[in-house]
This record gives sequence, structure tokens and C-alpha cells, in this order.
Amino acid sequence: MNKKPIYVEIDINCSVDEAWTYTQQPQLHEQWDLRFSRITYCDKAHEDEPQRFTYTTNVLPGISVSGWGESKGTHEKNGVKTSSLHFGTKQRISPIQEGKGYWQYVPKQNGMTFLTQYDYDVRYGAIGRAFDVLFRPVMGWATALSFNVLARWLEQGERPRTQYRRFFSYYLLIALFVFVWLYQGL
Repeated sequence: MNKKPIYVEIDINCSVDEAWTYTQQPQLHEQWDLRFSRITYCDKAHEDEPQRFTYTTNVLPGISVSGWGESKGTHEKNGVKTSSLHFGTKQRISPIQEGKGYWQYVPKQNGMTFLTQYDYDVRYGAIGRAFDVLFRPVMGWATALSFNVLARWLEQGERPRTQYRRFFSYYLLIALFVFVWLYQGL
């Protein structure tokens, strides 16, 4: 089975530099990106070294995945900025073993296009690949939702925490009503 990389793209009404700040500073990045709960930059011995970092993702209460990452480099050409990344984790609870990807910031007349493409290797062989059939769309969905939250933060000033609270409360209420309706129907 041939796996497709995850690709997400969104137009945001802001400057490339503003989006760069909100995506490259860990304190801001961890607020809008659903895939990361905490991002910590490691100290560099030399300015020319790639930026290494550690991350933690809270999966459920009491369960988290920690890993490592490395910004392999940035490139700018004709106003388009690109940041590449290498990431992974040794924790066996994570289906992701190691991956690579990039973010790209493309200026437009009324703002910019922010896009990402990334792919990863799974662990556990055939079982991991079978699980990835369900997991990969969830990662794509989490990436797309996070990009929408970032766009709303940059364009309208609405804090990510408020957006996520409203989003998950809404769907929790729908699930509750569906449960009650099904329960009453049975």
C-alpha cells in the first residue's frame, strides 16, 4: 500500500513575517498547534547549528508522548520562506517513529498562503501500517484544524484556547444529544 504524505494549505490575511513569528516561536506555536502540548528549544553551541527541540503531546489525561525535532534549515527566495523539519520519538506508545516535512509561507496580494507537507515512518511493521490507515487521517485533520485556529488568531485576534474550548464543547454536546436520542430510542 502506497501512503500519501499529509498536505494542508490555508490562506491567511496577514504578512509572512507575522505568520513566521507565530509558527517559529515555541511559546506561540504550542498554543495553536493541536499536535503539540509543549515545545522546548535546546541551546545551540554554535549559531550555524540546526535548531533542536523537544516536544510533548498530551494524548489523554496521564498519557503523553515526548519526542525530538530539528529544524534542518530555512530558505527564502522571492519572498517565499520555507522551513524544513526532521522529527521523531523513541517512545513505543507513539505510532510515529520518525518523519520529515516542511512549512512554506507564500506571500500573496492580500496576505499569504501557509502550507505544510510531511510524512513519517510507523513502527510495528504491518500492524503499524494497518493502524496508520486510521491514524494518518486524524493527523491530517489535527493539522488542518490547527491551521484554521492559527488563521483565526492572526486575522481576528481570537485566542486558540477559546477556539478549542468552543469547538470541543460543541461536539461534546452533539455526542451527548446523540447518545440520549439513541438511548431513548432503544
